[in-house]
Amino acid sequence: MRRRIGFHFSKTIYIIAVVLLFDPLLAGHFPDDLKDCLNRTTAHIYNNQFEAAEKIIDSLEQSDYDGPMAFLFRAVLYQSQMMTAESDFLEEQFFAVLDTVENYSKSMLNRRCDSAVAYFCLGHANAFRSLYNARAGRTWAAIKGGLAARNDYGKGYRIDPAFHDIALGLGSYRYWKTVKTKLINWTPLFKREKDNGIDLLRRAVDSSEISSDAARASLIWIYINEKMYGQAIRLADLMRRKYPYGLTFLWAMAEASFEIGDRQLAADIYETILGRLRNNPGNYYNSIEAACYLSVCYRKLGEKNPDYRERLTRLREEMRTCPIPEDTRRRQEKKLKRILKKTE
Repeated sequence: MRRRIGFHFSKTIYIIAVVLLFDPLLAGHFPDDLKDCLNRTTAHIYNNQFEAAEKIIDSLEQSDYDGPMAFLFRAVLYQSQMMTAESDFLEEQFFAVLDTVENYSKSMLNRRCDSAVAYFCLGHANAFRSLYNARAGRTWAAIKGGLAARNDYGKGYRIDPAFHDIALGLGSYRYWKTVKTKLINWTPLFKREKDNGIDLLRRAVDSSEISSDAARASLIWIYINEKMYGQAIRLADLMRRKYPYGLTFLWAMAEASFEIGDRQLAADIYETILGRLRNNPGNYYNSIEAACYLSVCYRKLGEKNPDYRERLTRLREEMRTCPIPEDTRRRQEKKLKRILKKTE
């Protein structure tokens, strides 16, 4: 039996790029030509254009100069593909690529122990492992990986305080650590850690070389978690306009709209998401996710507009007749029942 990731959709998406250079690291982390490749690859990933992203990564792996960075980007690509499909079909390749990233990073540290970029790479490799293990229910492995990532980020930032791309990973870790440790996060120390995490992410937005949009993505989910829904909607709207073919920021904008009680806006966005998923439904997990929240919106809007009651009827019929795999039916049983029931 294959393990399933079992997650809704990522709230701490780490779309991070990194370059491993053995020489003047502190003078400039990302040469212009390489930075252009990284930004184009990131844009393709956010736009769900995975084949185009892979072509750039393939070209970078042909060069020893760019290869280490390409391996980390390939891990990002695999993670994004699995999240989009809500499946672990690339798990083996994902962990193999992370092993390669770690080997390159340790080789760099053998050459020079003060390489901030090497610690940056190790931090992201450990962070990716931690996030994946958390979604798979492997709690101890997730905790262990998170602590390792924190240590690597801290070492890199102490070596090079101007390397603000590290602030993305370090800020995300500090914020989510505090909100997940619910029993003790009432103390002033944890409040400072939480605020510091947000400050670091804002620093990454303003000053990082290639991680600005990844930091914005992290901030959107933090705003939702903090119930700052207006700020989340505005930032998610900005990002979904920048990356019009992807789903990442549509999911975030839909959730924030739903939570703030704007059923009309939420319905419009969930309709867009579901429409795109119809072209490539995969295992139907995310289609059911969108349809569930859309059905709630339709019920509310249908109280005053009969058109939405008709839309709800059509949505129920669609979900009733979709060829949903049994495994997905089991995992999404409660939400399927919520879609199909007559009253809320």
